[in-house]
Amino acid sequence: MPDGIRAYQQPNLSLSATDRVLALYNELTAPPPVGESVCFDTLPLQYATFVSASTESQSTSWSFIATPELCNKGGNLHGGCAATLLDSLTSTALLTIARPGFLDGGHVSRTLSCTYLRPVPMGTECVVECRVVAAGKRTANLSGEIRTKDGKVCVACVHDKAVFERAKI
Repeated sequence: MPDGIRAYQQPNLSLSATDRVLALYNELTAPPPVGESVCFDTLPLQYATFVSASTESQSTSWSFIATPELCNKGGNLHGGCAATLLDSLTSTALLTIARPGFLDGGHVSRTLSCTYLRPVPMGTECVVECRVVAAGKRTANLSGEIRTKDGKVCVACVHDKAVFERAKI
């Protein structure tokens, strides 16, 4: 059983927002320890490439190509894959605003609502834009979009999270 994701549960707040996001990405996509299985979200995340993180706009940006491994038998990005990417990648936006005593103890999804507006054909280059809409002591609201390189929105999501306080040791 994995020990958890330190970059979620105890982010290193001395790092820049970009480095915090990359630390999380590296933990999520790292090969599992010997004897452990690959986690469900690891495969699609391995196809995502970090583009940027901004504390000003409280956002992160990613890119990926809809490779065959991410697509359904119809030749389009699988809806479950899109939801998994948006679940994990929108969460990275919270690291752009984390500070001591605020968003430094972990968070978990409460709801994830995805709206599929158009298919993402295999081979399509995509951009994933993620941003914090609102964040408080107990909950956070995020939004995300998967768009084609020419700006057409294919999948939009609203992601609500429960926020935890950092464990006092």
